[in-house]
Parts: sequence; C-alpha cells; structure tokens
Amino acid sequence: MADARRDPPHVLAIDDDDTNLRLLRSVLSACRVTTFEGPEEALAALRGGLRPDLIVCDVTMPGMTGFELHGELRAMPAVQGVPFVYLTALDAPTDRRHGMGLGADDYLTKPYTPAELREAIFSRLARVEGLRSAPDGAWRIVSLGGFDVRVGETRMHWESRRSAELFLLLLEAYEAGGVPVREVRQELWWHPPEGNQLHALVSRLRKALAGAAHVDSDGEVLALSGFSEVHWDVPTFERAAREALASGRPDALEGALAAYRGPFLKGSDGPWVERVRARLEEATVALLDATIEASDGARRERARRRLEAFLDEP
Repeated sequence: MADARRDPPHVLAIDDDDTNLRLLRSVLSACRVTTFEGPEEALAALRGGLRPDLIVCDVTMPGMTGFELHGELRAMPAVQGVPFVYLTALDAPTDRRHGMGLGADDYLTKPYTPAELREAIFSRLARVEGLRSAPDGAWRIVSLGGFDVRVGETRMHWESRRSAELFLLLLEAYEAGGVPVREVRQELWWHPPEGNQLHALVSRLRKALAGAAHVDSDGEVLALSGFSEVHWDVPTFERAAREALASGRPDALEGALAAYRGPFLKGSDGPWVERVRARLEEATVALLDATIEASDGARRERARRRLEAFLDEP
C-alpha cells in the first residue's frame, strides 16, 4: 500500500536579520523552512528551480527590497501562483497598499504574535494543499493574482492573453453547453472584432489546449469538451465565500479570504472580465466586512487594515 503521508509544507523565508529567521523556524516548526538572508540569493534559487509552497519576506533589505523581489517573481510564471506574505516593520498605509497591490496574500507588521503568523501562513497553505491533493490528471487553473493552467504537471502555453480569456469564458459556460458566437464577440472585446479575428483566436486556443480538451463549434455556439476533473480558483473562492458568509464564523471567513489571491486576470480587460472581476471584489469586501463584524482583537484589526488597503488599490 502506498504511503499516504505527505511531505510537510515548504516555506521560503527571506530576512536579513538572523534573529527573525530563527523565530520563523521556531513558529513554523511543522513546516520545512528554507531561509535566505538576501533577496538576490532567494531569486537565484527560485530561478534555478526551487519551488516552495509559500514565501515569507521582509521589505527593507540591502541590495534589493522585498517589493522588488515580489515584482520579479510575479513575472515568473512558474512561481507567480505561490502565496506571498510580507513580514515587515513598515506599517505606513502607502507601504501596505504597495505590497498588496503587487498581489501579496497578507501584510503583517512587526511585532507580530506567533498565533497571528501561524494563522496567516496556514490559512494560505490550506489552499496549496487543496491543489496538491487533486488527482494527477485533473486540471488546475489559477486566474486570481496570476494565470496558470496545468493538466497534471503539464503546463499549458498561451500565444495570447485573449485566447486565455476565451478559454475561461467557455469554461464558465461548460455545463450550460457553451456560448453563442455573437455573445463571445460582445463579451471579450469592448468593440466586436471584424473579419476572422475570432476564428484566429479559436485556432490559438486549440493550439494551447494541445488536445487535452477540445473547442467545438457548430457555427453558432462555441463550447469546450473533453474535460476531466477541474480545480479552478474562481468557483472555489466563490463557493467558500458563500459558505463563510452564511456561517459568519471568523475562521471560515478568513479561510475564504485566503482563496482570493488578487484581481481576476490582472492585465486583461473586456466586458466579461470586468464583470467577473467586480463580482469577486464585491465578495471580498463582503468577507472583510463580515470578518470585522464577527471578530475582535488582532484578527479584527488585521481585517480592517486589509479592507482599507483593498479599497485604496487602483
């Protein structure tokens, strides 16, 4: 019988203060913790193939700031979906907004309690474990705070962001049997395209899917077929948000918030993308409001600060 035990979560910690790194190792004793005292060394290791489940990072460090490192990582497809948590003494609202605007999952200011750190880290790791436990042939789709599509361990490659938008639009309508062609033209572009632009886009999508799934068309409707199990972060977040808001429990609310990792398809636009983005942001604000209402102490203050930063984001 195969051993069902899993390796402990792998956390990458970056801080130029060795005392802080020792404290992190102690607080996160249930995890495998890899530490670096400089962002440049951490960046080199990540470019070289290091793949943690979560990254914890200071901001003010010699040579490269945590903000600069975070920006570099968000441009690396292989790690842009890895949760990123700041631990810093910088508590100015402008710094917090900057970090959250880069797509951070949380922004904790020093001093923090061990309980606050564990809660922030393990709520994010729960989402990672959910993806890790998916069957090998399942689709894993990340579209919040980044974009990544994998079938098992095979990553899909995209010639254009618009083809990815078409994929997700059709995926959302999978159970409904697809989307009428006229609606596709209205949903993906502010001004419906002319000529064979949509036909070319469908061809690019078929190339990206590489036979792992299919795009079907009868001339009037576009639809996806051939899917196995799908794990997509958007419906996962929306389902968690509905359940958490119905329960009103602070732990459920924070668990749902951990599933929201940033704007939907950041960098994309179009009527459908904007509607989905607005819907998810509205759910996030509702979760934060409910957390503030249901909590007290450090949890309530953390939710209040996150709400302020979220509403201040451009």
